[in-house]
This record gives sequence, C-alpha cells and structure tokens, in this order.
Amino acid sequence: MSAILAVLIVAAAFNGLLAGASVDTTLVKLPARKRIGALAYAIFARGNDLGNGRIFYPVVAIPATLLVFAATIMGFAAGSPALLLLALSASSFASIAHFIATCRAAPIMLSIGKTENDEGILTAKLDRFAFWHGIRARFQLLAFLAVLWALVLAR
Repeated sequence: MSAILAVLIVAAAFNGLLAGASVDTTLVKLPARKRIGALAYAIFARGNDLGNGRIFYPVVAIPATLLVFAATIMGFAAGSPALLLLALSASSFASIAHFIATCRAAPIMLSIGKTENDEGILTAKLDRFAFWHGIRARFQLLAFLAVLWALVLAR
C-alpha cells in the first residue's frame, strides 16, 4: 500500500465522520428548532454543541483537514496523475471553504451559550447559524466525496 493511499484511507474516515455529523445537524437537528422553538433548541445546543461538541468537532475536523492537505501535498510531490491531483485539490479547496464557513458559524453557536433566554434573539442567532452551517455542511460533504474520488483513483 502506498503512503498516499494510507493517508487517504484515514482522511476518508475522518472526513466521513465529519460529513455525517454535518448532514445530521442540517437535516435532522436544525429543522427541529422550527418545531420545538428557539429556546428549547438553544437549551439542547448548550448541552450538545457547547458540551461534548466543543471537543468532538475540533478533534475530528482538524485531523480531517490536515490529512487532506497532507495527501494533496504528497500527490503533488509524487507527480501523481492529473485526475488524482484534481480530486485532491478539490478536497483541499472544499476543506478550506468548510473552515471559512465554520469561522462564521462557530462564533454564532458559541454566543448561544451566553445569550439570554429570549426567543426573538435566539431565533435570529439560530437562523444565522443554520445559514452558515448549511454552507459548511455542503463543503464538508464535497470534501468527503472528493476524498473518496481520490481514494478510488489512488488504489
């Protein structure tokens, strides 16, 4: 097994886990706020995203990104075929876009922990968070799919 293939296997695992969590939040958790109300969702988020999520998400997201970058650098250094370099580059660019969107979404979620229990204020913040989370989830899913594409090409 080549070194790039080994890195891609681990990158796929981390990116898949992160993409799954992102899609779950987008399609399952965030829509629930419309049914249960912003206050109830904020209480949930304080225990979930601002609880174990403060550790889980960075522990998964940072290695996912670094592994993608490592595989991309390895691919270019090894003079890999153009299609593989395209897949690796796509995953790297999607990872960067995910990080940028996270830089917009994360402070909003972090502020929920300090926000008073006012339905109107929480609704506005959660709507902004949902917008940025939707963007980052799309880029994370794209990064994961590009890693899978690279994995197929590198085997």
